[in-house]
Amino acid sequence: MEREQSGIPWRLLGGLFAVTLLLYLAGFYGMEHLRDRKGPWRVRFDPVAVGGPTLTIHQPALGIGGLRVVFEGASTKGLSSGEVVFDEPGLNAQPMDTTPESSRELKQRAFEVPFGECLYQDLMFLPGVVTMKLLGHEVELMPRTLVIDKKEISWSTPGSRITVPLL
Repeated sequence: MEREQSGIPWRLLGGLFAVTLLLYLAGFYGMEHLRDRKGPWRVRFDPVAVGGPTLTIHQPALGIGGLRVVFEGASTKGLSSGEVVFDEPGLNAQPMDTTPESSRELKQRAFEVPFGECLYQDLMFLPGVVTMKLLGHEVELMPRTLVIDKKEISWSTPGSRITVPLL
């Protein structure tokens, strides 16, 4: 007895599968590289620095190395020190609310940072955008500029020190 050929080009299908898998993996790891290549914002909080509580911002890929934001005259009572690395988008993720009124818009939940709270972060492509409410001031870190209380401040500020007056 002679075996009958199935007519399905198995070699061609296997080759197409291998090429598709290769393209998928290259695309996935390529996007991950693009997403992570510049690295996260690193923000150090120091409540006992000279001049008042100080925020020190680092982002080496953007040439930001130690820009200091000093909250002049702010009370240091109850403030803690520490460093926050903004590289985990899940920190302010909120479970989906299924009520009809709220299902139209998904809001992020604020989370604690040493001088206040982080209101918003978009870390899809690092360093991303981070918005914080610190000691009564809104501070927003963006690759293009720093925004404090809705005023844009260049990252290339002379002296690498910005003083924020007491509210």
